[in-house]
Amino acid sequence: MSEEQQYYRRNFLCYVADWVIFVAGMTFVSQTTVLPSFVDQLTDFAPLIGLASTIPNGVWLLPQILAANYVASSARKKPWVMGMGLAGRPMYLLVGLFMFAVGSSYPPLLLSVFFLAETSFSTLDGLSSVAWFDILSRVIPPGKRGRFYTSAQVTTGVLSLGAGAIVSRVLGPSGPEFPYNYALLFCASSSLLLLALACFSLVKEPAHEAQSQRQPWRTYLPKMGRLFREDRQFRLINVVRLLMAVAGLSIPFYVVHATNVLGLGGQYIGLFVSAQVLGGLIASMAMGYLNEKSGSRIVTQLTVALGLVSPLLALAVHWIPIQAALTPYVYSLVFLFIGGNYAGYMQGFMNLVLDIAPPQDRPAYIGLYNTLGGTVVTAAPLVGGWILQATSYPILFSVTAAGIIASLLLSFTLREPRHR
Repeated sequence: MSEEQQYYRRNFLCYVADWVIFVAGMTFVSQTTVLPSFVDQLTDFAPLIGLASTIPNGVWLLPQILAANYVASSARKKPWVMGMGLAGRPMYLLVGLFMFAVGSSYPPLLLSVFFLAETSFSTLDGLSSVAWFDILSRVIPPGKRGRFYTSAQVTTGVLSLGAGAIVSRVLGPSGPEFPYNYALLFCASSSLLLLALACFSLVKEPAHEAQSQRQPWRTYLPKMGRLFREDRQFRLINVVRLLMAVAGLSIPFYVVHATNVLGLGGQYIGLFVSAQVLGGLIASMAMGYLNEKSGSRIVTQLTVALGLVSPLLALAVHWIPIQAALTPYVYSLVFLFIGGNYAGYMQGFMNLVLDIAPPQDRPAYIGLYNTLGGTVVTAAPLVGGWILQATSYPILFSVTAAGIIASLLLSFTLREPRHR
Protein backbone atom coordinates (compact mmCIF):
# COMPACT_ATOMS: atom_id res chain seq x y z
CA MET A 1 0.00 0.00 0.00
CA SER A 2 1.40 3.40 -1.00
CA GLU A 3 1.86 6.18 1.51
CA GLU A 4 -0.97 8.16 -0.15
CA GLN A 5 -3.39 5.23 0.26
CA GLN A 6 -2.27 4.49 3.81
CA TYR A 7 -3.01 8.00 5.05
CA TYR A 8 -5.86 8.85 2.67
CA ARG A 9 -8.65 8.87 5.28
CA ARG A 10 -6.62 10.88 7.78
CA ASN A 11 -5.54 13.43 5.19
CA PHE A 12 -9.06 13.68 3.78
CA LEU A 13 -10.48 14.53 7.20
CA CYS A 14 -7.68 16.97 8.06
CA TYR A 15 -8.01 18.81 4.77
CA VAL A 16 -11.79 19.02 5.15
CA ALA A 17 -11.43 20.34 8.71
CA ASP A 18 -8.83 22.89 7.62
CA TRP A 19 -11.02 24.11 4.76
CA VAL A 20 -14.24 24.21 6.79
CA ILE A 21 -12.84 26.14 9.75
CA PHE A 22 -10.81 28.48 7.53
CA VAL A 23 -13.81 29.46 5.40
CA ALA A 24 -16.02 29.83 8.48
CA GLY A 25 -13.42 32.22 9.88
CA MET A 26 -13.30 34.19 6.64
CA THR A 27 -17.10 34.55 6.75
CA PHE A 28 -16.66 36.98 9.64
CA VAL A 29 -14.50 39.20 7.38
CA SER A 30 -16.35 38.57 4.10
CA GLN A 31 -14.84 40.54 1.22
CA THR A 32 -18.25 40.95 -0.41
CA THR A 33 -20.17 42.22 2.60
CA VAL A 34 -18.36 42.83 5.91
CA LEU A 35 -15.15 44.48 4.70
CA PRO A 36 -16.77 46.88 2.17
CA SER A 37 -19.36 47.90 4.77
CA PHE A 38 -16.57 48.47 7.33
CA VAL A 39 -14.60 50.72 4.98
CA ASP A 40 -17.82 52.49 3.96
CA GLN A 41 -18.23 53.51 7.63
CA LEU A 42 -14.87 55.29 7.47
CA THR A 43 -14.92 56.89 3.99
CA ASP A 44 -17.34 57.67 1.15
CA PHE A 45 -14.63 57.48 -1.55
CA ALA A 46 -15.75 54.56 -3.76
CA PRO A 47 -12.28 53.51 -5.08
CA LEU A 48 -11.10 53.16 -1.48
CA ILE A 49 -14.07 50.90 -0.74
CA GLY A 50 -13.09 48.84 -3.79
CA LEU A 51 -9.58 48.62 -2.36
CA ALA A 52 -10.97 46.44 0.45
CA SER A 53 -11.39 43.68 -2.16
CA THR A 54 -8.50 44.67 -4.41
CA ILE A 55 -5.82 44.21 -1.78
CA PRO A 56 -6.67 40.68 -0.56
CA ASN A 57 -7.23 39.36 -4.07
CA GLY A 58 -4.16 41.02 -5.55
CA VAL A 59 -1.56 40.23 -2.94
CA TRP A 60 -2.95 36.69 -2.56
CA LEU A 61 -2.65 35.93 -6.28
CA LEU A 62 0.17 37.97 -7.80
CA PRO A 63 3.22 36.63 -5.87
CA GLN A 64 2.35 32.98 -6.48
CA ILE A 65 4.39 32.69 -9.69
CA LEU A 66 7.46 33.55 -7.61
CA ALA A 67 6.51 31.24 -4.73
CA ALA A 68 6.04 28.35 -7.17
CA ASN A 69 9.76 28.24 -7.99
CA TYR A 70 10.71 27.88 -4.33
CA VAL A 71 7.93 25.37 -3.60
CA ALA A 72 8.90 23.17 -6.57
CA SER A 73 12.44 22.79 -5.22
CA SER A 74 11.22 21.71 -1.76
CA ALA A 75 10.79 18.01 -1.09
CA ARG A 76 8.34 18.87 1.70
CA LYS A 77 5.72 21.52 1.11
CA LYS A 78 3.98 21.41 4.49
CA PRO A 79 6.50 23.70 6.28
CA TRP A 80 5.62 26.43 3.78
CA VAL A 81 1.97 26.31 4.79
CA MET A 82 2.69 26.16 8.50
CA GLY A 83 5.29 28.94 8.54
CA MET A 84 3.25 31.39 6.47
CA GLY A 85 0.10 30.56 8.45
CA LEU A 86 1.68 31.19 11.84
CA ALA A 87 2.95 34.56 10.62
CA GLY A 88 -0.18 35.73 8.80
CA ARG A 89 -3.27 34.38 10.51
CA PRO A 90 -3.03 36.49 13.71
CA MET A 91 -3.23 39.72 11.66
CA TYR A 92 -6.99 40.24 11.94
CA LEU A 93 -6.73 39.60 15.68
CA LEU A 94 -4.14 42.36 15.97
CA VAL A 95 -6.23 44.89 14.04
CA GLY A 96 -9.30 43.95 16.11
CA LEU A 97 -7.42 44.55 19.36
CA PHE A 98 -6.16 47.86 17.98
CA MET A 99 -9.74 48.92 17.23
CA PHE A 100 -10.78 48.06 20.79
CA ALA A 101 -7.93 50.24 22.05
CA VAL A 102 -8.44 53.40 19.95
CA GLY A 103 -12.16 53.33 19.10
CA SER A 104 -13.43 55.38 16.16
CA SER A 105 -11.69 58.67 16.89
CA TYR A 106 -9.13 58.41 14.08
CA PRO A 107 -10.72 57.03 10.87
CA PRO A 108 -7.58 57.49 8.69
CA LEU A 109 -5.50 55.63 11.27
CA LEU A 110 -8.08 52.82 11.49
CA LEU A 111 -8.10 52.50 7.71
CA SER A 112 -4.30 52.42 7.55
CA VAL A 113 -3.98 49.73 10.21
CA PHE A 114 -6.76 47.68 8.63
CA PHE A 115 -5.24 47.79 5.14
CA LEU A 116 -1.79 46.93 6.53
CA ALA A 117 -3.16 43.90 8.40
CA GLU A 118 -5.24 42.78 5.43
CA THR A 119 -2.24 43.07 3.09
CA SER A 120 0.02 41.11 5.43
CA PHE A 121 -2.46 38.28 5.96
CA SER A 122 -3.41 37.93 2.29
CA THR A 123 0.20 38.01 1.06
CA LEU A 124 1.36 35.29 3.42
CA ASP A 125 -1.72 33.15 2.82
CA GLY A 126 -1.26 33.47 -0.94
CA LEU A 127 2.39 32.44 -0.74
CA SER A 128 1.41 29.32 1.21
CA SER A 129 -1.42 28.35 -1.16
CA VAL A 130 0.85 26.96 -3.90
CA ALA A 131 2.18 24.37 -1.44
CA TRP A 132 -1.35 23.77 -0.06
CA PHE A 133 -2.75 22.94 -3.52
CA ASP A 134 0.27 20.81 -4.43
CA ILE A 135 -0.17 18.65 -1.32
CA LEU A 136 -3.93 18.45 -2.02
CA SER A 137 -3.29 17.13 -5.53
CA ARG A 138 -1.20 14.28 -4.06
CA VAL A 139 -3.29 13.28 -1.04
CA ILE A 140 -6.73 13.46 -2.79
CA PRO A 141 -6.83 11.51 -6.10
CA PRO A 142 -8.60 13.22 -9.05
CA GLY A 143 -11.47 10.73 -9.03
CA LYS A 144 -12.26 11.51 -5.38
CA ARG A 145 -11.93 15.29 -5.44
CA GLY A 146 -15.60 15.79 -6.21
CA ARG A 147 -16.63 14.19 -2.91
CA PHE A 148 -13.84 16.07 -1.13
CA TYR A 149 -14.99 19.45 -2.44
CA THR A 150 -18.61 18.63 -1.67
CA SER A 151 -17.84 17.40 1.86
CA ALA A 152 -15.81 20.51 2.62
CA GLN A 153 -18.16 23.02 1.03
CA VAL A 154 -21.39 21.54 2.40
CA THR A 155 -20.01 21.39 5.94
CA THR A 156 -18.64 24.89 5.50
CA GLY A 157 -22.02 26.08 4.33
CA VAL A 158 -23.82 24.74 7.39
CA LEU A 159 -21.33 26.33 9.81
CA SER A 160 -21.15 29.58 7.87
CA LEU A 161 -24.93 29.97 8.02
CA GLY A 162 -24.44 30.21 11.76
CA ALA A 163 -21.59 32.68 11.21
CA GLY A 164 -23.90 34.78 9.05
CA ALA A 165 -26.45 34.89 11.87
CA ILE A 166 -23.71 36.04 14.26
CA VAL A 167 -22.65 38.77 11.80
CA SER A 168 -26.26 39.93 11.56
CA ARG A 169 -26.56 40.13 15.34
CA VAL A 170 -23.20 41.85 15.88
CA LEU A 171 -23.74 44.48 13.14
CA GLY A 172 -27.46 44.96 13.90
CA PRO A 173 -29.07 47.58 16.15
CA SER A 174 -28.68 45.38 19.24
CA GLY A 175 -24.96 44.76 18.65
CA PRO A 176 -21.99 46.79 19.93
CA GLU A 177 -21.43 50.26 18.54
CA PHE A 178 -18.95 50.96 15.74
CA PRO A 179 -16.06 50.04 15.55
CA TYR A 180 -16.29 47.50 18.37
CA ASN A 181 -18.80 45.42 16.42
CA TYR A 182 -16.31 44.96 13.58
CA ALA A 183 -13.45 44.43 16.06
CA LEU A 184 -15.34 41.44 17.49
CA LEU A 185 -15.68 39.96 14.01
CA PHE A 186 -11.98 40.45 13.25
CA CYS A 187 -10.92 38.73 16.48
CA ALA A 188 -13.31 35.82 15.90
CA SER A 189 -11.97 35.41 12.37
CA SER A 190 -8.33 35.13 13.43
CA SER A 191 -9.17 32.63 16.17
CA LEU A 192 -10.83 30.30 13.66
CA LEU A 193 -8.02 30.74 11.10
CA LEU A 194 -5.46 29.57 13.68
CA LEU A 195 -7.67 26.61 14.64
CA ALA A 196 -7.82 25.65 10.94
CA LEU A 197 -4.03 25.73 10.77
CA ALA A 198 -3.87 23.36 13.74
CA CYS A 199 -6.02 20.89 11.77
CA PHE A 200 -3.74 21.16 8.73
CA SER A 201 -0.72 20.44 10.95
CA LEU A 202 -2.05 16.86 11.30
CA VAL A 203 -1.83 16.19 7.53
CA LYS A 204 0.65 13.44 6.65
CA GLU A 205 2.44 14.72 3.56
CA PRO A 206 3.57 11.86 1.27
CA ALA A 207 7.14 11.70 0.03
CA HIS A 208 7.61 13.60 -3.19
CA GLU A 209 10.48 13.99 -5.62
CA ALA A 210 11.32 17.66 -5.95
CA GLN A 211 13.50 19.54 -8.38
CA SER A 212 17.16 19.09 -7.50
CA GLN A 213 17.49 22.83 -6.95
CA ARG A 214 15.63 26.05 -7.46
CA GLN A 215 15.72 27.14 -11.09
CA PRO A 216 17.53 30.41 -11.89
CA TRP A 217 15.07 33.20 -12.61
CA ARG A 218 16.57 33.72 -16.09
CA THR A 219 15.37 30.24 -17.06
CA TYR A 220 12.31 29.98 -14.79
CA LEU A 221 10.42 33.03 -16.07
CA PRO A 222 10.85 32.14 -19.79
CA LYS A 223 9.60 28.65 -18.89
CA MET A 224 6.37 30.21 -17.60
CA GLY A 225 5.92 31.86 -20.98
CA ARG A 226 6.43 28.54 -22.78
CA LEU A 227 3.85 26.81 -20.59
CA PHE A 228 1.30 29.45 -21.50
CA ARG A 229 2.10 29.38 -25.24
CA GLU A 230 2.41 25.63 -25.72
CA ASP A 231 -0.49 24.32 -23.60
CA ARG A 232 -3.60 25.54 -25.44
CA GLN A 233 -6.06 24.27 -22.85
CA PHE A 234 -4.17 25.95 -20.03
CA ARG A 235 -4.22 29.17 -22.04
CA LEU A 236 -7.98 28.90 -22.64
CA ILE A 237 -8.67 28.23 -18.96
CA ASN A 238 -6.81 31.41 -18.09
CA VAL A 239 -8.61 33.55 -20.68
CA VAL A 240 -12.04 32.30 -19.56
CA ARG A 241 -11.09 32.97 -15.95
CA LEU A 242 -9.73 36.46 -16.75
CA LEU A 243 -12.98 37.43 -18.45
CA MET A 244 -14.94 35.99 -15.54
CA ALA A 245 -12.83 38.11 -13.17
CA VAL A 246 -14.62 41.28 -14.31
CA ALA A 247 -17.31 40.16 -11.86
CA GLY A 248 -15.01 41.82 -9.33
CA LEU A 249 -15.92 45.23 -10.76
CA SER A 250 -19.24 45.08 -8.89
CA ILE A 251 -18.75 42.64 -6.02
CA PRO A 252 -17.63 45.17 -3.35
CA PHE A 253 -20.42 47.54 -4.33
CA TYR A 254 -23.50 45.32 -4.10
CA VAL A 255 -23.66 45.78 -0.33
CA VAL A 256 -23.00 49.54 -0.68
CA HIS A 257 -25.75 49.73 -3.31
CA ALA A 258 -28.09 47.96 -0.89
CA THR A 259 -27.38 50.33 2.00
CA ASN A 260 -26.90 53.67 0.20
CA VAL A 261 -29.40 53.35 -2.70
CA LEU A 262 -32.01 50.85 -1.54
CA GLY A 263 -31.92 52.08 2.06
CA LEU A 264 -31.30 48.71 3.70
CA GLY A 265 -29.74 48.89 7.17
CA GLY A 266 -26.69 47.12 8.57
CA GLN A 267 -28.89 44.43 10.10
CA TYR A 268 -29.38 42.99 6.61
CA ILE A 269 -25.65 42.42 6.05
CA GLY A 270 -25.92 39.19 8.03
CA LEU A 271 -28.81 38.13 5.76
CA PHE A 272 -26.59 38.74 2.73
CA VAL A 273 -23.77 36.74 4.29
CA SER A 274 -26.14 33.85 5.00
CA ALA A 275 -27.57 34.02 1.46
CA GLN A 276 -24.06 33.85 0.00
CA VAL A 277 -23.23 30.87 2.19
CA LEU A 278 -26.49 29.13 1.25
CA GLY A 279 -25.76 29.67 -2.45
CA GLY A 280 -22.36 28.09 -2.03
CA LEU A 281 -23.88 25.21 -0.11
CA ILE A 282 -26.44 24.39 -2.80
CA ALA A 283 -23.99 24.86 -5.67
CA SER A 284 -21.25 22.78 -4.08
CA MET A 285 -23.55 19.75 -3.75
CA ALA A 286 -24.60 19.99 -7.40
CA MET A 287 -21.06 20.67 -8.59
CA GLY A 288 -19.57 17.82 -6.59
CA TYR A 289 -21.95 15.41 -8.31
CA LEU A 290 -21.26 16.92 -11.73
CA ASN A 291 -17.52 16.86 -11.12
CA GLU A 292 -17.37 13.13 -10.43
CA LYS A 293 -20.01 12.32 -13.05
CA SER A 294 -18.91 14.51 -15.97
CA GLY A 295 -15.68 16.31 -15.02
CA SER A 296 -14.55 19.86 -14.39
CA ARG A 297 -15.47 21.47 -17.72
CA ILE A 298 -19.22 21.54 -17.12
CA VAL A 299 -18.63 22.77 -13.57
CA THR A 300 -16.58 25.66 -14.96
CA GLN A 301 -19.38 26.59 -17.36
CA LEU A 302 -21.96 26.46 -14.56
CA THR A 303 -19.68 28.63 -12.41
CA VAL A 304 -19.56 31.35 -15.07
CA ALA A 305 -23.32 31.16 -15.66
CA LEU A 306 -24.04 31.63 -11.95
CA GLY A 307 -21.74 34.65 -11.89
CA LEU A 308 -23.80 36.30 -14.63
CA VAL A 309 -27.02 36.29 -12.59
CA SER A 310 -25.84 38.70 -9.85
CA PRO A 311 -25.25 41.85 -11.96
CA LEU A 312 -28.41 41.19 -13.99
CA LEU A 313 -30.47 40.78 -10.83
CA ALA A 314 -28.95 43.91 -9.24
CA LEU A 315 -29.92 45.86 -12.38
CA ALA A 316 -33.46 44.54 -12.18
CA VAL A 317 -33.85 45.50 -8.51
CA HIS A 318 -32.42 48.96 -9.26
CA TRP A 319 -34.96 49.69 -12.01
CA ILE A 320 -38.07 47.70 -11.06
CA PRO A 321 -40.05 48.90 -8.01
CA ILE A 322 -40.39 46.24 -5.30
CA GLN A 323 -42.41 46.32 -2.11
CA ALA A 324 -40.15 47.67 0.64
CA ALA A 325 -40.66 44.66 2.93
CA LEU A 326 -39.55 42.29 0.17
CA THR A 327 -36.54 44.28 -1.06
CA PRO A 328 -33.90 42.84 1.31
CA TYR A 329 -34.96 39.28 0.56
CA VAL A 330 -35.05 39.78 -3.20
CA TYR A 331 -31.68 41.53 -3.11
CA SER A 332 -30.21 38.71 -1.02
CA LEU A 333 -30.50 36.59 -4.18
CA VAL A 334 -27.62 38.66 -5.60
CA PHE A 335 -25.43 37.21 -2.84
CA LEU A 336 -26.97 33.75 -3.20
CA PHE A 337 -25.61 33.57 -6.76
CA ILE A 338 -22.28 35.10 -5.73
CA GLY A 339 -21.95 32.20 -3.29
CA GLY A 340 -22.80 29.70 -6.02
CA ASN A 341 -20.24 31.30 -8.31
CA TYR A 342 -17.52 31.22 -5.65
CA ALA A 343 -18.20 27.54 -4.94
CA GLY A 344 -17.26 26.66 -8.51
CA TYR A 345 -13.80 28.19 -8.67
CA MET A 346 -12.18 25.27 -6.86
CA GLN A 347 -14.31 22.53 -8.41
CA GLY A 348 -14.16 24.04 -11.88
CA PHE A 349 -11.24 26.30 -12.77
CA MET A 350 -8.67 25.08 -10.25
CA ASN A 351 -9.55 21.43 -10.74
CA LEU A 352 -9.06 21.85 -14.50
CA VAL A 353 -5.57 23.22 -13.83
CA LEU A 354 -4.69 20.36 -11.44
CA ASP A 355 -5.95 17.79 -13.97
CA ILE A 356 -4.00 19.09 -16.97
CA ALA A 357 -0.73 19.93 -15.17
CA PRO A 358 2.16 17.42 -15.39
CA PRO A 359 3.11 16.42 -11.80
CA GLN A 360 6.63 17.88 -12.02
CA ASP A 361 5.26 21.23 -13.27
CA ARG A 362 2.19 21.43 -11.05
CA PRO A 363 3.51 24.22 -8.76
CA ALA A 364 4.39 26.24 -11.87
CA TYR A 365 0.90 25.76 -13.35
CA ILE A 366 -0.75 26.73 -10.04
CA GLY A 367 1.48 29.76 -9.55
CA LEU A 368 1.11 30.99 -13.12
CA TYR A 369 -2.66 30.48 -13.14
CA ASN A 370 -3.15 32.42 -9.90
CA THR A 371 -0.73 35.19 -10.82
CA LEU A 372 -2.33 35.74 -14.23
CA GLY A 373 -5.74 35.81 -12.62
CA GLY A 374 -4.45 38.26 -10.07
CA THR A 375 -3.72 40.86 -12.73
CA VAL A 376 -7.44 41.33 -13.41
CA VAL A 377 -8.81 40.30 -10.01
CA THR A 378 -6.57 42.89 -8.35
CA ALA A 379 -7.57 45.76 -10.59
CA ALA A 380 -11.27 44.95 -10.97
CA PRO A 381 -12.68 46.33 -7.67
CA LEU A 382 -10.55 49.47 -7.95
CA VAL A 383 -11.62 50.02 -11.56
CA GLY A 384 -15.20 49.34 -10.50
CA GLY A 385 -14.87 52.08 -7.89
CA TRP A 386 -13.70 54.57 -10.51
CA ILE A 387 -16.53 53.55 -12.87
CA LEU A 388 -19.05 54.05 -10.08
CA GLN A 389 -17.51 57.37 -9.06
CA ALA A 390 -17.71 58.63 -12.67
CA THR A 391 -21.02 57.07 -13.80
CA SER A 392 -23.69 55.09 -11.95
CA TYR A 393 -24.63 51.70 -10.55
CA PRO A 394 -26.55 50.61 -13.70
CA ILE A 395 -23.51 51.26 -15.90
CA LEU A 396 -21.21 49.43 -13.46
CA PHE A 397 -23.51 46.39 -13.36
CA SER A 398 -23.95 46.43 -17.16
CA VAL A 399 -20.20 46.45 -17.84
CA THR A 400 -19.81 43.55 -15.40
CA ALA A 401 -22.51 41.49 -17.14
CA ALA A 402 -20.96 42.07 -20.59
CA GLY A 403 -17.59 40.68 -19.51
CA ILE A 404 -19.15 37.59 -17.93
CA ILE A 405 -21.20 36.90 -21.08
CA ALA A 406 -17.93 36.85 -23.09
CA SER A 407 -16.44 34.41 -20.57
CA LEU A 408 -19.47 32.12 -20.81
CA LEU A 409 -19.33 31.97 -24.59
CA LEU A 410 -15.60 31.18 -24.60
CA SER A 411 -16.01 28.48 -21.94
CA PHE A 412 -17.63 26.21 -24.54
CA THR A 413 -14.24 25.91 -26.28
CA LEU A 414 -12.72 24.14 -23.25
CA ARG A 415 -12.16 20.38 -23.31
CA GLU A 416 -12.68 17.93 -20.48
CA PRO A 417 -9.21 16.68 -19.32
CA ARG A 418 -10.55 13.22 -18.47
CA HIS A 419 -11.33 12.69 -22.17
CA ARG A 420 -7.77 13.45 -23.29
